[in-house]
Amino acid sequence: MPMRPIRLPSDLPPLTDMLVETFQYPDNPEWGIRQDEQEDIVRMVKSLRKLWPVIRILQVFSPPLRDLFRGFIWEDDGQIVGLVLAERHGSTDLWGVNAVGVLPKHRGKGIARQLFSRTLGDLRERGARQVTLGVIARNIPAYSLYTSLGFEHYEGIVEYETSLDVPPNVAPLPEGYTQEPVKESKIWRVRYELDKRINPPELTQYEPVIVDRYRPPRLLRPILPILRLLQRRERKPIRILRTGDCKTVAWARYDVPTRSGGVNSVRVALDPEHSQLADYLVTYHLDRAIARGPGRRVDFTIPDWMSAVISSAETHGFTRRVEYHMLGLML
Repeated sequence: MPMRPIRLPSDLPPLTDMLVETFQYPDNPEWGIRQDEQEDIVRMVKSLRKLWPVIRILQVFSPPLRDLFRGFIWEDDGQIVGLVLAERHGSTDLWGVNAVGVLPKHRGKGIARQLFSRTLGDLRERGARQVTLGVIARNIPAYSLYTSLGFEHYEGIVEYETSLDVPPNVAPLPEGYTQEPVKESKIWRVRYELDKRINPPELTQYEPVIVDRYRPPRLLRPILPILRLLQRRERKPIRILRTGDCKTVAWARYDVPTRSGGVNSVRVALDPEHSQLADYLVTYHLDRAIARGPGRRVDFTIPDWMSAVISSAETHGFTRRVEYHMLGLML
């Protein structure tokens, strides 16, 4: 049978090559995986392969860790030509589909639908309550496949990029706010507390703000610092507090490789009631990303409902690369 479950870690190298070839769009080259992104993917795969013996041991004692990667592949003459890859969110019954792809010359044969249907059946058997995924907004064939399977749109995400060599001047932090660093191991709690207060209802329907969706499984926590070390990336998260009541109104971070190649990234989450912070958060982290990772492209992904952050990004040198629809399915 050409369809089989993913086997890890042995499938990681051929899957990496297959995905790079799959996610290229000659008619829309801005959608495709770029060289700097390929470098980051290869490094991640190498890190996972090095840690896999430890992960395998931990999976014996932690059921959530057994669901880090689930899915099915389609083979033709021993070559992987199709893939659906899913992941459990923490220790919840919520799942996300991370990748769906079929090599160009094998499209139009119903491979993606068969793989996806089999994956959804597997997730139901594992007690999944709902599944989410992202699809490029103008990728009509993929969007049609997912909606035909019952998925519905619940959020939009916009990916921006810039290749500025000289960052804009950092805007001042407005009065009435303070900034403090957050340990990488603690940022999940900051995200949880902020999202619980600001995420819109149409988002929380499919991405509920529950602790176990944010908090890493207990046995995974000790190896996360090792994984970050193997990836050789510098991440510096911060949060912004309102002076007086010390309420968190934003968190953000820059993330840059500490060796050649790869892509820099910036992330910002901002309470819309404090939109005056957007220029500071964007310019400060863009400045840090360029200073710490010069000569690289900077990626910035923003939910479409964070209009102040989008406006600031466009003002300060970011250009829109691609838009995504987030789709969800109740099982």
